[in-house]
Amino acid sequence: MSESTKSSKISEDEMNKVLAKAEKEAEKKDHKKQWIEKMIKSAKTYYKLCPYFDKKSTQCFLTLGEKCTREGRYENCPIFLGYLDQKYNEITQKKKLLPMDFLDLAQMV
Repeated sequence: MSESTKSSKISEDEMNKVLAKAEKEAEKKDHKKQWIEKMIKSAKTYYKLCPYFDKKSTQCFLTLGEKCTREGRYENCPIFLGYLDQKYNEITQKKKLLPMDFLDLAQMV
């Protein structure tokens, strides 16, 4: 009987490790989501239309010359969200500080 409790104890420990890892990943995703929302709010203060939208040709600079399907609106735009997601990943991989304002992000090289 003590062997069965010992094996269940091991599985509980493993379960706790898996749960801790899952919580850490969820927290990281939440941080990414918060940062992306913050960048969108910041961009709204500076731009009425997407900063990567060309009004004359109605093209998106992020898709390298394809027509913008959202007419320059960048709230919930999958291309703009993907760009912010990519920038977040690049900055965190280089272990640099995340910009707090969209203009800071746009000026990063």
